[in-house]
Amino acid sequence: MSELQPGQRFRLPTQRGLTIRFEGRDHDRLAVAAITVQGRAVAFNHDGPGQWSLDSIDVLEGHGDIVAYMTDDTQGGFTNSAYPVSMQIGGQHYVFPVPREQLAAVILGEIYTRDGSLRMKASNEGYTFGIDAYVRARNFTSISIPHRMRPSMGRDAPLQPEPEFDNRRPSGSTLCTGSGVVVGPELIVTNAHVIENGNSFQIGRTRQLLNVLAVDEFHDLALLQGPVQGQPLPLRLTSPLWLGESVMASGYPLMDLLGGDLKVTTGNVSGLAGGMGDVSRFQFTAPIGSGSSGGAIVDDAGNVVGITSASLAHRNVRDRGSISENVNFGIKASVVYELIAAAGKALPDINPLDDVNRREVVNRLRDSVISITVLA
Repeated sequence: MSELQPGQRFRLPTQRGLTIRFEGRDHDRLAVAAITVQGRAVAFNHDGPGQWSLDSIDVLEGHGDIVAYMTDDTQGGFTNSAYPVSMQIGGQHYVFPVPREQLAAVILGEIYTRDGSLRMKASNEGYTFGIDAYVRARNFTSISIPHRMRPSMGRDAPLQPEPEFDNRRPSGSTLCTGSGVVVGPELIVTNAHVIENGNSFQIGRTRQLLNVLAVDEFHDLALLQGPVQGQPLPLRLTSPLWLGESVMASGYPLMDLLGGDLKVTTGNVSGLAGGMGDVSRFQFTAPIGSGSSGGAIVDDAGNVVGITSASLAHRNVRDRGSISENVNFGIKASVVYELIAAAGKALPDINPLDDVNRREVVNRLRDSVISITVLA
């Protein structure tokens, strides 16, 4: 048995049938497929608990990936818990390297041809947000992923529309207010929970209507479109958050008490994951209030690192005999990027700003973080 290292390359035997085995606890939630560079997915055979096989690696036509993925990544969970993962081919037995990050889709091996021989590059890299993120990264506009427990969302597939509700308040009355961030030309991102009970939505300052383009209830995000004036804020994707990093939270909390102008608070990144280890979120200490939801969390240069989502409920924590203070949660900028890509819109700016003048940063936020009025 050979334990592979990330990036290790080796020649595949001429006998091309292979078997992959998962020995971890969540093996029943995974599937395996061979995906060609042209975007054709070939299903592995499910031979039993944790075991998948392919009659011949030649289906990849000399180039492609072997990918393991959660069959329903809306339910959470990662491929990591299914490790160790091994492969048997041509009498040889290999053990794949464990991912360093939490991944809902992992590339086990990259197949390529060199000097007439078929080879594999072992991998432990992949995508936190599952096989759909892999599909978008490869720009496969039409692909059928086998063994999926829900429809695959390629670049052109619509997200679930916002459902209709029976509203008890008179039509047109204000239900609540929230915040939103300009991320593209006439594109605003906010929280799904901000708009969930509304029938229509307005920009707070101008009363102009906003249309719902896409809703991701699982990650608590919504994408809106409307005539906003502010410049899109860049999403910070090229450098990760670091523990203790300074951040600012901007939004429109408690507008009925504090007024309708933008509020900005400061704090730091206090945790790199959300509740129960949710890697799509992070914790921060900048104070927020009711109405801050959907606002921008930015770094010192004004790059969006996340979207304000929630605070830890003081009452619930106190009832358990604990004390919480400024335990707030943000949705990472990478999830926002995925939502925009899934909606088929022009991808947002990811070129980071480097101007750390606090006054200039806040001036940009004034025009690019908006208040949203939700109407019955």
